[in-house]
Amino acid sequence: MNLQRRLPVLALVLASLMIVLLGVPVPGIAQEAADQAASAEPHPHDLVDQNATADTTAATHPHETATAGETQPVEADPEPAAPPTTLDVILQGKYLTILGLMLLGLVLLLIRKVNLWVRIGALVLAFVLFGLDWVYPLHPSPMCATTKLFMFKFTQGQFFAAFLAFFLVIFVPSLLGRKLFCGWVCPLGAMQDLVNKIPFKFKFKNFSFTALNAVRFALLALFFLTFFMVKDQIAMLGERTGAGGTPMWRAFSAYSVYDPINMFELLHWQIDTIFIVMMAVLLAASLLLYRPFCYTICPVGAISWLLEKISPGKIRVDRNTCNDCGVCIIKSPCPTMAPLVKGETFWTPDCTSCGECLDTCPKNSIKFSFRK
Repeated sequence: MNLQRRLPVLALVLASLMIVLLGVPVPGIAQEAADQAASAEPHPHDLVDQNATADTTAATHPHETATAGETQPVEADPEPAAPPTTLDVILQGKYLTILGLMLLGLVLLLIRKVNLWVRIGALVLAFVLFGLDWVYPLHPSPMCATTKLFMFKFTQGQFFAAFLAFFLVIFVPSLLGRKLFCGWVCPLGAMQDLVNKIPFKFKFKNFSFTALNAVRFALLALFFLTFFMVKDQIAMLGERTGAGGTPMWRAFSAYSVYDPINMFELLHWQIDTIFIVMMAVLLAASLLLYRPFCYTICPVGAISWLLEKISPGKIRVDRNTCNDCGVCIIKSPCPTMAPLVKGETFWTPDCTSCGECLDTCPKNSIKFSFRK
C-alpha cells in the first residue's frame, strides 16, 4: 500500500497518540469535563430523597443556630443554579466530538476515502476517546442513554437531560446516514470490530441474521414490557421502603433484562471475576463473529436497524456495472454485502456504514450516497 493511502490512517493514529500522551487533545476539554461533572444530572446511584435532604440541611444549617436568648439573622441561601438543558449538554465537548466524528465518517464515505487502514485508525481513535475513561467518561453509556432514559421517565417522571442528549446525538444522525454512531463512534463496537480484524481461520460471517435479530428485539420488547407488567408492584415497594418512592428506579433496574448483559459496563475497567469472564466471552465471540454484541443484544443496534430503512444515506450497489464477481462479499468484514448484492433490502443485516466495501469493488460499483 502506497504512502498516499496510508496518510489518513496515520493522521488518525497520531491524533489518538496525542490524546494518550498529552491528555489535552482540545483546549478546554478538561475544564468542560469538570463543568459537566459538576452540572450534569445525578448518577442513578446518587439519587436520594430530596425532601429528606432538604430537612436535614435546614436542621443543621449554621445560620440557624443561636445561643440562648439571642436571635441571629438568617441569611437566605443563594438560589441553586438551573440544571443544564438538553441543548446545554449537547454543546459540551464530549457530544460535539461525537458529532464531529460522525461528520468525519460521513465525509470520508461520500468522497470514497475509506479503506482498511482508515477504518483501523478511526476505530482506534473512537476507542481511545470513549472506551478508556482517559478523555471522556463513558457515563452515560449508549445503552444507558437508551434504557435509562425511559426507566427514569417511568420512575422519576422526567427525561433527564444527560440521557436525552445522548439519545438524540445517537439516533438523529442515524436518520441521515445508516448507523453513523455505531460505525464511527461507539467504543464497544470499535473494540469488537478491531478484534474481528485479527487474522483467524475460523470466522463465521454467514450466520443467521434473522435468528440473532429476533433475540435482539425480544430483549427490547421484554425490557419495555417489564415496566408495564410490574409498574404498580414496584411503586408499592418504593412506598413501603420509605424515602418517598426514590428506590423505584433501583427495583426497575433489578428487573431490567439488560443489566446482567450490559457489556458497556466492561469499559469502566473495574477488574474482577465478572469482568474477566464477560470480557473473555466478548473477545472470543468478536474473533469469530462480526460485532456479536451489536447483532444479538444491543438496543441501540435494534432501534438503529429500524432507522436504516428510512435513512437516505446508505451503501448502494450499482447493478448496471456490478458483474457479481463476489470480491466485495469476501473482503468486507460484515455479513451485509451478500444480500445487498442480491438486491435484498429490508432484512439486510446491520450496515454500520463502515465503508470498507467501497475499496473492494474492482468496478467501483459500490458507493455511499443519498440517492440512487
